[in-house]
Amino acid sequence: MKEDFKETIRILWEVHRGKLCGTVLGLLIGAGIVCFGFWKTFFVFCCGAVGLFVGTQMDRGEFVAGSIADRISDLINRFQR
Repeated sequence: MKEDFKETIRILWEVHRGKLCGTVLGLLIGAGIVCFGFWKTFFVFCCGAVGLFVGTQMDRGEFVAGSIADRISDLINRFQR
């Protein structure tokens, strides 16, 4: 039975990877909202997004602080026009 479950999960991952990730993410966000409230869950989600951004920049070998400063200055300049 344990092997059947592992095989089913492997097939789901190979065939329906996006749907599986979306479902798990949706369930986690929904559970977070029910347990902690919308704004706390939103804050954690935003922190995760920032962490993903920084990690991606580091994987690419880019200077993280300079990249963040450039993006912030671009946003400020865009909204000042």
